[in-house]
Amino acid sequence: MINWDDLKFCLAVHRHGSMLNAGKSLHANVATVSRRLERITKDIGQTIFIRNGQEWQATPIGNELVDLARDIEGRISPMVSQTNQPLPKGAVIKLSISVTIMQTYMKHIVASHDSDKIGYNVDLSIHDRSLAYSESDVAVRYTRPIQGNYICSRITDVELRPYISSEADSFPTDWLEIDYDGLQFEPSDFGITMPKVPKVKMEGLNLAAQSLIHGNFLALMPAKFADHFPGIKRATDADVSKKLEVWIIYHNTRKLDPIVRAGVQLIQESFA
Repeated sequence: MINWDDLKFCLAVHRHGSMLNAGKSLHANVATVSRRLERITKDIGQTIFIRNGQEWQATPIGNELVDLARDIEGRISPMVSQTNQPLPKGAVIKLSISVTIMQTYMKHIVASHDSDKIGYNVDLSIHDRSLAYSESDVAVRYTRPIQGNYICSRITDVELRPYISSEADSFPTDWLEIDYDGLQFEPSDFGITMPKVPKVKMEGLNLAAQSLIHGNFLALMPAKFADHFPGIKRATDADVSKKLEVWIIYHNTRKLDPIVRAGVQLIQESFA
């Protein structure tokens, strides 16, 4: 039977690429790491890691176990002890949130940070600041890191749909591409025929929505944002959409840091 104590060795090998470094991260020797992986391999009857040069890489079934381990790690980390350790006086929680996520959920983030009840300050940025060097305490992104010593937990999904101007006289022939952390989408993914190359690219939802109102474009936008933005509407009545996963991310070495835990709590409440 596979348990968390074994799964964490899979996650460590995936993150560090070698049994030696994985063992160091878990305060174990190479023999222990190898033995744990052999036990899991025997239990499931399939190879979970293969060697590629100097690096160990997960097989498809190995990737499934890594995903499972990430999910378990993200769930149990906030429940670790030291919950009564207070925040330092005048603490500042540095959050890094993708601009489109922030714009979609901004009112919830602001509502959750009630300055009369919460004794810390928030430094909120749309830039991808380093978690490893504590430039940011907690990040919220559409994509989770596939390398590095990070704890990642999915907190919600964003429903993406195509939108146009409410006053459009005819269906647009060009599309406006919005950056979603580099994830690639096309109108054809929603059953809409348009050139693959976007006419305009931009960051952020507010400018994109204004561009739809005043121009002849189609854009793929979060329904939670666009359904309530005056002057734009869904481009089609068909029930076509894409789900974007939203992840909360922080560095594993700081999982007991009261500032990180407070930041995680704030984000979880904002997206509840």
